Amino acid sequence: MFNKYIKIFILCLLIVTGCVQNKATGDRQLVILSQDEENNIGAREHPKIIKAFGGIYEDKNLQEYINNIGNRLAANSELPDIRWTFTILDSPVVNAFALPGGYIYVTRGLISLANDESEIASVIGHEIAHVTARHTAERHAKATISGLGLEILDIIIGRPIVSNLANIGMQGILSSFSRSQELEADKLGIRYIKKSNYDTEGSTRFLSRLDVLTKISNEKNSNLINSIFATHPKTLDRVQYSKTLATNLSSDVLRNKEKFLLAIDNMVYGDSSKHGVIRDNLFLHLDLNFKFEVPKDYKIDNQENAVISNNKDNTVIVIFDGLINQESISLIEIVEANIGRSRLYNYDEFLINNRVAISVEDKSLVNYNGAKYNRKVYLIAWNNKRVWRFTVLSAPNLLDNSILEAENIVMSFDSLSNYDRKIAQPSRIKIIKVLEGDTINSLSQNMAVSKNKKELFCVLNGIDCSSENASLSIGEPIKMISF
Repeated sequence: MFNKYIKIFILCLLIVTGCVQNKATGDRQLVILSQDEENNIGAREHPKIIKAFGGIYEDKNLQEYINNIGNRLAANSELPDIRWTFTILDSPVVNAFALPGGYIYVTRGLISLANDESEIASVIGHEIAHVTARHTAERHAKATISGLGLEILDIIIGRPIVSNLANIGMQGILSSFSRSQELEADKLGIRYIKKSNYDTEGSTRFLSRLDVLTKISNEKNSNLINSIFATHPKTLDRVQYSKTLATNLSSDVLRNKEKFLLAIDNMVYGDSSKHGVIRDNLFLHLDLNFKFEVPKDYKIDNQENAVISNNKDNTVIVIFDGLINQESISLIEIVEANIGRSRLYNYDEFLINNRVAISVEDKSLVNYNGAKYNRKVYLIAWNNKRVWRFTVLSAPNLLDNSILEAENIVMSFDSLSNYDRKIAQPSRIKIIKVLEGDTINSLSQNMAVSKNKKELFCVLNGIDCSSENASLSIGEPIKMISF
């Protein structure tokens, strides 16, 4: 009974003492973390974010350019004196986010979608606003009090099952910024854009372009776009809201289109060589010197820790990854350590393009994405203690032809030829000027993408191709995707 009153007292104390006025919003806000604690959270999580999103994109000039935009905006925020850190992540996904303590991230996938400096400034301003509005600290306070309140509920009504379910729901709600926080960040971000003399309509243009991109993206590219919707509300509502906020203080506002395009000229587009690239039905890794080929009707997904390919009906799934054999144990010992000796059978040893390889099957069915599969594992010995692994999952009672297709993927594994090295180079954004006779149709057909050439050309260059009046001007700088 005494513990119950202590917890109720603590809950009330947190609510009363945790309410402070936020400098950015002017509203009273429930926070428990101090500014120093927020700074420490950002510093602690910063290396993890970099690792999770493919590392830092190595382009000193582009990074300096983004730093200058970010620092200009931050200087016009309510926290100009904290140490702001702006990082370009080497990821093709379209996303941007912030950590407390002034850590702001934009992916090169997002940068490629912007079409002038005011547009990328609108994104950075939005993320700065998450920091100045102390949204992470606010979310932490809500989670803390929600958890404590549910614990008190347990004591009072004695229903731990109810509170456990409530905790799961609460964690889901608080796992990303709320809709109201995102719209508040839009409002504050436009405030910083205005003070920095950027064109406030850049926000509307960028969000509208993002909305169009989602409509033309195929299944593979939709994974790159959906990343931003995991942390931000759907764009249509934000487009409408940003229009109500976008009023420039003067006609002499900054867009700096040519300056921005010059900064991103030659930037990698899509997958990079250090993460591997997909060319039609080939996966090639330039830095690690290997390739493999999947059937033409297979989907290939280059994820952070694995390359996953599958047929149309998901009756065959092939997962490719690797490991470092630090202990120099045999290939079969590696499989036994991962699956268990008693579960393995049908062991075989052979060569794949002059490389020692083994295959072994699992006696038990395995679960993957809610379905049961047979599992066969292939290991291939490589250089510098590196071992590559193909895990072939096949639905029970599958026809032999389908299984043979998957095995052919494994047998295609090889080092790169000189031609492979050429096509394994990443795609890049190239800035060119429109010449006499150039049209949207003629230029878009030279885009180094396999699908939606014209649509992607129009989105990247801010052209409304649905309009009958859509055209190009001679001398106008435009973005192209080239090898």
